[in-house]
Amino acid sequence: MSGVGGPVAVLGIDPGRRWTAAVLRVGAAAVYGWTLGPVDEAGRPAPAAADNVHDLAAWARYMARIIDAIETTIERHRELGGGPVRLAVEVVVPPGGRIALADWLIPRQVVAGVLAYDPHAVLIRPGGHGRARPVTEAYPPELWPARGGTGGRPPAWGPCEARRGERDHERAAYDIAGAAAALLEPGT
Repeated sequence: MSGVGGPVAVLGIDPGRRWTAAVLRVGAAAVYGWTLGPVDEAGRPAPAAADNVHDLAAWARYMARIIDAIETTIERHRELGGGPVRLAVEVVVPPGGRIALADWLIPRQVVAGVLAYDPHAVLIRPGGHGRARPVTEAYPPELWPARGGTGGRPPAWGPCEARRGERDHERAAYDIAGAAAALLEPGT
């Protein structure tokens, strides 16, 4: 499953109601990433656009953005001389207790959309992805908060539309990619 002379490239995807993030991981390197949210009818970012679970047009716009970003990431990797990219997505399970329907249904629909795009995507169970601490020891500098000139999101990465520029979804996507790589390359 490895690329020629190296580890497999995995695009880990953390599906969400208001933000879906992905990070292309090759070995321990975070190569590229993005965080996207839903858009309104005019194509403007609108985090609440997919809140109505009956508005399938809103979800379709959101999913189209995610698929476009996946394809752009894969193409970018190939243009830089990379090999095949495997997709990995975190499985979304209905939580216990009372929560808004959209909080688990929209992410679950994102998982279904990724599987429709690539039926061979690796499904990764939830497991505290993105929560390792301290961040500066658990993640590569690209996933650190930008403080004091160290770490931070590379300018060449895709958009980060999270309302305050949060990086937790991208760190989760990085961990999801790592979990998938371990399944694809036993012994790593």
